[in-house]
Amino acid sequence: MLTAAVVATDAKSTSYLRACIEQTGLTESVVEWAPSPEQHPGPGESIPDVVLLDLAGGTEVSLEFGAHVRRLKPSVVVIACSPLKQPDPELLMQAMRSGVREFLPQPVDTISLEAALKRIREEQAPGEKSLERKLIIVMGAKGGVGSTTVAVNLGAQLARISQKRVILVDLARPMGHVSLLLDLRSRFSVRDATQNLDRLDSHFFNALLTMHEKSGLEVLAGASDPDEWDDIQTSALLRVVNVAQSCCSHLIMDMGSSYSMHSRPILRMARMVMLVAEADVPALWTLEKHLAKLSSWGIEPDQCRVIINRYHRSDEDAIKAFEKRTKLPVFARLPNDFRQVSESINLGTPLSRNHNNPLVSNFQQLATRLTGTTFSEPPKKPAAIFGLFSNTQKR
Repeated sequence: MLTAAVVATDAKSTSYLRACIEQTGLTESVVEWAPSPEQHPGPGESIPDVVLLDLAGGTEVSLEFGAHVRRLKPSVVVIACSPLKQPDPELLMQAMRSGVREFLPQPVDTISLEAALKRIREEQAPGEKSLERKLIIVMGAKGGVGSTTVAVNLGAQLARISQKRVILVDLARPMGHVSLLLDLRSRFSVRDATQNLDRLDSHFFNALLTMHEKSGLEVLAGASDPDEWDDIQTSALLRVVNVAQSCCSHLIMDMGSSYSMHSRPILRMARMVMLVAEADVPALWTLEKHLAKLSSWGIEPDQCRVIINRYHRSDEDAIKAFEKRTKLPVFARLPNDFRQVSESINLGTPLSRNHNNPLVSNFQQLATRLTGTTFSEPPKKPAAIFGLFSNTQKR
């Protein structure tokens, strides 16, 4: 992953360039600088791999900034963003003397910027094939198998166990239900993210999220009207995912049970695709069809994890037959607890009964397997003797 800086004279341009570079998904950190001489970094100060210069605020002062950072770190790559589509030869010569390596016209084309960053990354780390992927997609084999319940409770347990930032993005079609299951009054949704790409940097994205205070899970709400999907393009969703991954340690996506060829680029971004099913004939038959389709799209079987929800011991014969046909072992079995799950959904809260509860324990085990950590309940405070001091008032 590259480190980067954006250099501009005003907040609007800074935010715009930051959004462009974060949407590529190729940078791990982005700092903001102003080009004025008093803001120049000094000797010994950390200089990133890439500097994005905005020439609209003043060509000379911006190019002088570029020359300054090149003197401090000769290996830094300076990219100039010019309001001119065809810079004149004199400007190009001046830029080259200042250490500018590439010119991009404004508005910046994210695809061109991504291509430039990939070239830089390959030069600095030859043979580096892929970036760290944080995205875990949760899909249902068919409707009604509990994929949203799995996504919500997995996200809540990941946040609790890892003690790191976990974001859940609701891309279920035609409408998302994550906010309902967590009793959240979300002001913004996926649509707001995709319709504001010119401002979509990590700061703007964070403002779209709704925090579930009890679990620490943060949510980007899904569509509340099926017609919203008419305005959402796959290319925009890819940029949203890139920014989201730069903001957290674990990114969960509820994709529901509906997808198409347009979903392929998003599925290929995932480190893992969790397919949720029940152990009945319709769900397992549909699950096999999904696995075949994902394989045809280049998603390897070792990226897929099969989750059997509402599991009973009597399901074992069907599960073993499925594993034999697909040569893919079931990753987790989540026991059936209709009463507790119904209560959790109606209350708008994740499952939380921890003591000797098989379903909650299985979600905890699932989260620990994904994080590679161990989990133990915090020790309880010793009870007061015979309750003598249990109601003692503070002085």
